[in-house]
Amino acid sequence: MTSRERVRRILNHQEADRVPWHLSLTVDIYHRLREHLGLPPEPEKTIGIWTTVSPSLDLLDAMGVDLYYTGLQPPANWSAPATGDGLLYDEWGIGRTRVNRVDGGYYYEMVKHPLAGATLEEVEAWPWPDPYDPGRTDGLREKLLRIREETDKAIMFKSSTAIWEQSWWTYGMQDWMVDIVLQPDVVGAIMDKVTEVAVGMMEVGMEAVGDLVDIVRLSGEDLGTQLAPMISPKMFDAMVKPRFKRLWDTAREKIEQKQPEAKLMVHSCGNIRPFIPAWIDMGLDVLDPIQPQAQGMEPERLKKDFGDRLVFHGGIDLQQVLPNGTPEEVKAEVRRYIQALSPGGGYIVAPAHNVQSDVPPENLVAIRDAIEEYGRYPIAAGP
Repeated sequence: MTSRERVRRILNHQEADRVPWHLSLTVDIYHRLREHLGLPPEPEKTIGIWTTVSPSLDLLDAMGVDLYYTGLQPPANWSAPATGDGLLYDEWGIGRTRVNRVDGGYYYEMVKHPLAGATLEEVEAWPWPDPYDPGRTDGLREKLLRIREETDKAIMFKSSTAIWEQSWWTYGMQDWMVDIVLQPDVVGAIMDKVTEVAVGMMEVGMEAVGDLVDIVRLSGEDLGTQLAPMISPKMFDAMVKPRFKRLWDTAREKIEQKQPEAKLMVHSCGNIRPFIPAWIDMGLDVLDPIQPQAQGMEPERLKKDFGDRLVFHGGIDLQQVLPNGTPEEVKAEVRRYIQALSPGGGYIVAPAHNVQSDVPPENLVAIRDAIEEYGRYPIAAGP
């Protein structure tokens, strides 16, 4: 099978020739993996705000990866403010500082939240991003047409921003978690504004390339800690669900118009199990990332309870196994997830988040090799 055929079968809860897989890399491990694979260096690779890079096709082919992931382009009519404070700003006004890791990698930590302590009037007057900025889709269709014509990869496309996460990023998490109770009018107003932007982005992106994509990925909506959800289901229903539903309904409408075979994915870390039934009812097809050390996210239980209605993406442990395990231990972890989630289709192997700089390249190659060894259908049972 081609990668696209393979992914589409799995998305439709059908078995394929083998289990497909996906890989998202931060910059340091990307370059080390290229070196490990004997691929030519790419010193000028563009780095995203999460220090991720878009892997070149030669690496995806060498690793046997089945999906190509991309999203909207940066806006053309915005530029970072000249503050002189050394922070990295985005179009939302959020300022980040670079934090160096002991292993030589780095990340950007949010330190300035532009709407911290804002009033309703300040929320209304804030210069919110323009979802219709022409830069967002400039050259995007040509890019995806090339991927469709020159490769057999399935395409995962992020066509919007987050609502829950993007909202508290503008406000600051600690105050957000307090004021969702004490000042729900302000919190709700921020989420309404963010939802307006998110819906506009979804419309723009899907109009441009919706007919070319296989998975429409909703941006990160982390609603769980490792122990429990960040908010109660009751609070979710009251404050978050109506905003999610508006965006998800827009996404589903565009999918039906542009590519009815495409599926809708959401990314949400942590223990989000209590939300899963509602999300399925809201039209969700694919759940990512299945954080393995979060309570309630055991793959065997997820498959048993939701596997007939939900496709799973992710699961391979980035907290312990990938950074600290041996290649043999990585292969055993991949085998466990394949055996738990793959029978009958419905599982795409992937690390449980962007791969960080502390992961040895050998352990990523071990994922590829484990899929080849254990991921052929029919899936063999084992210890």
